[in-house]
Parts: sequence; structure tokens; C-alpha cells
Amino acid sequence: MTDRNVIRDGTVFDDDHLPTSIVGRNSHMNEVTDALAPIQDGFRAENCFLFGPSGVGKTTVARAAVRELRQEVLDVPHAYVNCWQDYTRNAVLEQIARDLVGAALPRTASTGRLVDLITDNLHGPGVVILDEVDQLRETKVLYDLHEIRGLSWIGIANREVDLFADLDDRITSRISVGYRVHFDSYGEDTIAEILDRRAREGLGPGAVNEDVVSQIARLSEGDARRAIAALRVGARMASREGLSAIPSRLVEDAVTDAKCEVRQKTISKLNTHQHALYEVLAEEDGLIQKELYARYEEVHDDPVTLRYLRENHLPKLEHYNLVDIERHRGTKRYHLVDVDHPEQHPEHV
Repeated sequence: MTDRNVIRDGTVFDDDHLPTSIVGRNSHMNEVTDALAPIQDGFRAENCFLFGPSGVGKTTVARAAVRELRQEVLDVPHAYVNCWQDYTRNAVLEQIARDLVGAALPRTASTGRLVDLITDNLHGPGVVILDEVDQLRETKVLYDLHEIRGLSWIGIANREVDLFADLDDRITSRISVGYRVHFDSYGEDTIAEILDRRAREGLGPGAVNEDVVSQIARLSEGDARRAIAALRVGARMASREGLSAIPSRLVEDAVTDAKCEVRQKTISKLNTHQHALYEVLAEEDGLIQKELYARYEEVHDDPVTLRYLRENHLPKLEHYNLVDIERHRGTKRYHLVDVDHPEQHPEHV
């Protein structure tokens, strides 16, 4: 047998798959759609900030809310920017100019030229999803967006304090007004329902039973991304054994492999500063903050300040469960999580 015997549609398990209906996030959806509602009447929407840990549905809710809006206003301009990948001021503006208004970009364009392109081509209200917005290296771009007539955004981050920590007062006073939607980890029942729906869409009939779904949900610790990956991994394991359904004996291995897979994807997205920190700890685990910063300065060609590192890059590693912090009498000591998987260490910067 091949994967196709168990997995009928592999796209259902992709990170960017947007399900038809959103499970367990009705109140969150309502808040985001309320923020976007003015667009239906031709007005600028309220900015909206979504906060919470990884794998709790923030990006899914944002994308679903924009999809719902576009069912009411078919031609509303919209764009998506992953600020972990596009973290400079110009990179964000270029992405928005392309996707929001379809502007033809010159080979080189100044920040002012990009803002003008967006402003001149945005006729009516539009909305931008800024995913991982706390990873912006040049936060002044938020002020640029605020100054564009009719443009609103949905900003997605782990913690509010990380987003606003490095902003100057002028930017904070302008952009901090808006809806704030906080996400907690999913409960086991909600994870099970999410998995059940993905199984119905992506797996063959009878490929997974209720007990197996519940087992995956319990072991995934409230992280929907890990749970969905585990369901896919379990289906592939079953296929390799010539089975048409996932047996319970494969679940623990599937969840473990899925955790490593999600972790590896996260590591692959780290910027150069986060890579450097990860590599330093891979070589010498258990460093206190000053020791870690000193080693980071040695290996990175363009190091940021200790304050910026402390307020931006280190919290991101912790939120994504790559680094664990041991706190003792006011001292923080940093450890890699799951250091027994050396194959997960990224290449040196």
C-alpha cells in the first residue's frame, strides 16, 4: 500500500490549509469580524491584535475573518505578510504593494515611494494580515501603514509586551488603539474535533477511530499544529505497514515524530540572530544571559543590543519551545529543549 490508501488529500494537513469552518474559536472570530465590519460600509476598519502561544489558531482565525469579509465585499483589497520572513520596512511595504494593490514595483524603491504606490492605488478600505508582527526589525513600518488612508491590519504575535516593547512613544500612541483578542491553548475535546474534521476531509473512510483521535489530542498538549501533523504522520506510518487504518500502538511515535517535525520547521524559519543563539546553546547549554550574549556577539557579524535580544529574539525562542529558561534568584539560565536530537541543530550562521 502507499500513502494514498490512507491519505486521500494531503493538502488538508498543510500549515496553510484554511478549513471551511473554524472549530472552537467562535468568540475570537466574532471579535475579529467586528473589527473588520466598517469595511462593509466603505470605512476603514479597526486595527486588531491577536495574541497567544503557537498552534492555537491565531493565523487561521485572521485568514478566516478576511475570507468571511470578502464574501460580503468581494473586491476588498487584502494582503498577507509573514514578518518573520519579511522583517524589514521595505520588505513589508513591497509585499503589501504587490498583493494589496497589485502595484508594479521599480527595481529599487525608497520607503516613501512604496508608501506612495500603496496610497495612490488603494481606492477604498483594505486590510493586511501581519503574521509574526513581533518579529519586525523595523517597527516604523507600522507607523507607515497607519498613515495610509483606508488601510487597517490584523497583527499576530505571541505576547503584547513583546510587540510594543521596542516601539517609540509616537508609534505606540498611534497604533496601539484597536481590538485585542487573546487566545489560550485548545482543550482536548476541541483538538479532537479539529482532528476529526481533518480526518474526514483528508483520510480514507475508517482510517482513524475515536480512540486514536482522542489519544493524539491528549498527547498534543493543546497544540493544534502538532496534533494535525501527528495525524498525518500516523497515517503514513500505517500505510508503510500496509494498514488501512491508524492503530493506537503507532500514536505515541507519531506524536513524537510530529513534534520533531514542527520543531524543525520552526528552526528553519529562525532569523540569523535566533540561529546564532540556538547554535551557541547547542555548543554550550545552560548559559546565563550575559554569557549567552557574549558568545552571540562572537559568532554574529552584525549583533543587536542585549536589550533588543532580551526583548525580541530570546522570548521568541521560548514561545516556540526551542529554549527553556531556568530562573533562580533573579538569574536566568538558558537551555535548549530536546537537546538529544542533534540532527535538529541548524547550520552555523
